[in-house]
Amino acid sequence: MEVLLNAGLGIGAMLFVLLLVKKNKRQEDYIFLCWILVTLLQIAFYDITIYRFELHGFWAIAGFGLPMLGAPLLFLYVFSLTGHYASWPAIIGHLGMYPLFVALLFLLQEHDNLTLTAANGHILIPSNPATWMFYYAIPLAVSGLSYCIWDILLLHHHQKTIGELFSFDERINLDWLRYVVFGYFALFILASFFVFGATQFQLFPLDKAFALVGILLSFMLVAFGFYGFRQTSIFSDRGLNLNWTPSEEKKDSPTAAYAKSGLDPIKIERMAIELATYMDAGKPYLNENLSLNLLAEQFKCSQTQLSQIINQHFQMNFYDFINSYRIELAKEMLGSSNFEHLSILGIAFECGFKSKSSFNRYFKENTGLSPSEFKKK
Repeated sequence: MEVLLNAGLGIGAMLFVLLLVKKNKRQEDYIFLCWILVTLLQIAFYDITIYRFELHGFWAIAGFGLPMLGAPLLFLYVFSLTGHYASWPAIIGHLGMYPLFVALLFLLQEHDNLTLTAANGHILIPSNPATWMFYYAIPLAVSGLSYCIWDILLLHHHQKTIGELFSFDERINLDWLRYVVFGYFALFILASFFVFGATQFQLFPLDKAFALVGILLSFMLVAFGFYGFRQTSIFSDRGLNLNWTPSEEKKDSPTAAYAKSGLDPIKIERMAIELATYMDAGKPYLNENLSLNLLAEQFKCSQTQLSQIINQHFQMNFYDFINSYRIELAKEMLGSSNFEHLSILGIAFECGFKSKSSFNRYFKENTGLSPSEFKKK
């Protein structure tokens, strides 16, 4: 286990250096750097206290409390990567719980004339402890689990947002980050189970338990680092206005979602006919990078108006609207002898899809058959 912990530290340090020298860093990159650093310190805390030596007083508290920095940093990364800007007051507010936790435990140990000791990955409970010592880890568990739930909600909303703005989801759907968040969530539950199971009921040898937590955190750091380093900013330089994007709740109230669009039902009906004509004649959906902003420019209307027409008249989001045209064209090509020289992947690209996997998935959702099954029939 010690070897795996050291390997995690080494690989994490290399990822940190790679990201540090990355050019044109954005806010999410700096937040990601901070998360890597805090995670490395947390793994080092497990490595030191399990296999090296004990930590005492302030250093024991500061090391054990590091998850109260890691969880909000992960949230701020998700928040920033999904198109939001984290202001300095917000950053300070989220990260401020860590120094408060450290200060509170430090003052409590001083009040009780104690010197808290960290060994085997956690703070030891002495004989005849004060009542508060049985609950010192609760803030870590509550913070970690609360932020993980918040992360999941953010990513769920992000998935809806890209459906309103893009005709594709490759490289922007953040599925990899969802897996990381769920992994982090599971890790917090596991660590909480280890702490309370060991301290309250003596169910586990804590050195092995926290070594396992450190190893799992190392694997997560490697996976997170690999995908995070490759992740490009999703909403940069696309000319998109994210503030008006209608949520599921607003769709039932057109006046709330599109109060300033300037469209009445008669205009919506007229523009919907014009849009359908333009889609058939101009075939803008053949552009694999088509976005709401780009189509609005081509159709000569605002993003808000285009979204309102698609949502309210066609009863679809932008992603489904564009890909429905691509699927209809693909069905024609698959059923025509004129395109037998093209493979299924070739037809997918000709219709505007960016990958075979997204083509297969969307085709089957809409027809109930895979492209190859459809072609045989």
